Amino acid sequence: MATVTTVGSVSDGSRTTVADMVGNPLMIPAKIVDLLNNAFLTDVVFRNAGGNSNGLVGFEENTPLFLAGDVEDVAEYGEIPIAVGQRGIARVAVGVKRGLGVRVSREMRDENQVDKVNLQIRQLVNTMVRSEERVLRSLLLASTAIPSIAATAAWTGTTSKVRRDISLAQEKVTTAKPAAEVSTEEYLGFEADTIILPNSIKAVLQDNEEFLKVYNTTPEGEALQFRGTMPGQVLGLDPLLTRFWPNDRALVIQRGTVGFRSDTRPLEATGLYPEGNGPNGGPTESWRTDTTRKRVLGVDQPLAACWITGIQAA
Repeated sequence: MATVTTVGSVSDGSRTTVADMVGNPLMIPAKIVDLLNNAFLTDVVFRNAGGNSNGLVGFEENTPLFLAGDVEDVAEYGEIPIAVGQRGIARVAVGVKRGLGVRVSREMRDENQVDKVNLQIRQLVNTMVRSEERVLRSLLLASTAIPSIAATAAWTGTTSKVRRDISLAQEKVTTAKPAAEVSTEEYLGFEADTIILPNSIKAVLQDNEEFLKVYNTTPEGEALQFRGTMPGQVLGLDPLLTRFWPNDRALVIQRGTVGFRSDTRPLEATGLYPEGNGPNGGPTESWRTDTTRKRVLGVDQPLAACWITGIQAA
């Protein structure tokens, strides 16, 4: 039977030296791109609106998900009515190029410092993810059209009503209406399916009796507080935890609806090249690879989200 080797870094599998990495310029950038695939929270939260050629995307904010007319009874031989679509407020989002590079020195190559190379790859990946999540956080916080509710009490306290707070935020999303709508029956048509939480809240919820009492056991029969995990769903919402989120608030959203992403330049990493184009890595005796992307992000349905503020100290 053939032996299967799991490759988790550039040094796994058959023995790979730093000289091999320098000699194969695509080895390190290929690993960087592979580790970054599906690593960004924006790729989960925002829908892919396709590419753009000039770094500008026009969009409409708060466009209703229903036609302006309603379905009507039609008599025999009667003309079927037609309804027009509704439009939101015109906006424009601008793309931003972001990037970062890492080096492999001649010393790393000559002394075969594989661990240093792997560490730099991991640091680059973590830094790119952190940067993207900070951009997402800033974009959502800057969108003043996103409504918010205050938690009944900090979730760290014994008087907190975690499930009630989340339910109220879900209701805020579900009952969102067009700005000019006065009817009690017209809604934008959103359904919350996701909650984004700061990673620090996990320990808080593990000690919150009001929250835990509806999650007595996991399918394996072991209480959540002993497993140290979050439930698979929280009141029907998929929980997303991130370390780069405001500690004092959570965001309930309809994933793929609240905003969009559009790449002018998709994520790429250049082949390893010598700095200065000289022998042995040029005058700095080093080789580098640059990871970049130019992306437009926009919040076009802010009412498909609702902040819950004051869940714990900032």
